[in-house]
Amino acid sequence: MKFISRLIRRIITVAIGFVAIWLIATQIFERLDQRLSLFIALMVTYLLSAYVVLPRIVRLTSLILRKGYIPRFTQSGDGLYVDPVNLILLGTQADLESAFRQIGWNKADSPTLESAWKMITAFVQNKAYSTAPFSSLFLFSRRQDLGFQQAVNNSPRRRHHVRFWATNANEIIDPLNVKFWLQKQEIDYKKIFTWVGAGSEDIGFGFARLTYQLSHKIDHNIDKERRYILTALKKANCIDEISYYQSGTFKVGKYISDGRIAVAKLRRK
Repeated sequence: MKFISRLIRRIITVAIGFVAIWLIATQIFERLDQRLSLFIALMVTYLLSAYVVLPRIVRLTSLILRKGYIPRFTQSGDGLYVDPVNLILLGTQADLESAFRQIGWNKADSPTLESAWKMITAFVQNKAYSTAPFSSLFLFSRRQDLGFQQAVNNSPRRRHHVRFWATNANEIIDPLNVKFWLQKQEIDYKKIFTWVGAGSEDIGFGFARLTYQLSHKIDHNIDKERRYILTALKKANCIDEISYYQSGTFKVGKYISDGRIAVAKLRRK
């Protein structure tokens, strides 16, 4: 029965893929090619496909397949599962910002048209932009609350970075509980927070799989980035002892990890 169910889902997915190709080739490109030069038609077709058509098709397909569904993965705006959660820090926002300031990391600018253009310019000219904005990823039905980064060799093309989402949970009883990750969190900013983080290293630029949007490429070994962040925080005496939730080794998409979530309490400053 499971085999038949999987087969039906895959047939539907393939059919959606063919419809997407037909839509892009005949309904978008051919119509644009009749009115615009070939180069302009191709560019507009790419932009419409990568940022409008394909993200919606990916979202629809993911609802059908539910393949590799792991609740503690963050999601892109297209609904794809992307950076895994790999660390949790306990403390106030002031504690968190102070800790990353001490280890020489910079708080990311808010994503605006101005900061996005500054990021593009810095990347093309390979000029430093230490507070470059992050793209929006989603957890608890909202984008990240804070982000911190450290440039590699002072370049905008490579950086260590981590996104954090605040929750008011006093403790994480079961970090792999589906409800914990999917429910929308109502935040009381007067309380001590649990900061749920997804840390990874940008190693360049490339095209996102499935949608082909231009985005940062991530080092597949996210455990290395988790270790890098925790080592720096521990060395600067910013956190107490580290414990781990063990969920088992996984490989989903481009990521390979031992599946552990590191947990540590921030020291008050």
